[in-house]
Amino acid sequence: MQQIEEQQQQQGQEQDEDLMIPLNVQARLSEYTDRYFVKSYSEHQYVFQHSNRLYLCGINKNHPIVKSDSDIKEIEFTQKEQLVKGKKKKGGLKVKSNTVMLKVHLENGEVYEVQAGQDGYIIEMNENLQKNKQYLKQYPETKGFVCIIQGCRK
Repeated sequence: MQQIEEQQQQQGQEQDEDLMIPLNVQARLSEYTDRYFVKSYSEHQYVFQHSNRLYLCGINKNHPIVKSDSDIKEIEFTQKEQLVKGKKKKGGLKVKSNTVMLKVHLENGEVYEVQAGQDGYIIEMNENLQKNKQYLKQYPETKGFVCIIQGCRK
């Protein structure tokens, strides 16, 4: 029993180098997405749907970018970030599910296009990808998400 407690303390003390988030907090964040999001996966992308019509979009763990041994050289955002304001988040750019959100250039010369995956309005593009390109490869379903989209009303 004491060994288990010591292991838990060690895990709590270990921290993620980039954001300094303790591992036990990261586990709780993962539990949050498991609890509050409906997860949909396609061949290479995912869309996590929240009950408030917000969609978290990105690439899944089976995408060639994640599987590749080559590092990411450049991430080129193809959609301009528009100012979104107000309680209802008005002003977002309208996108279709096949709209290319970004292009990823690898060190070996390969280029991949990442699509939105959901119709709606762009609420946020993940600016952390500009600061640390490897998030897309290392943490594709958490810190490496591509964008947040507000779904259209039908």
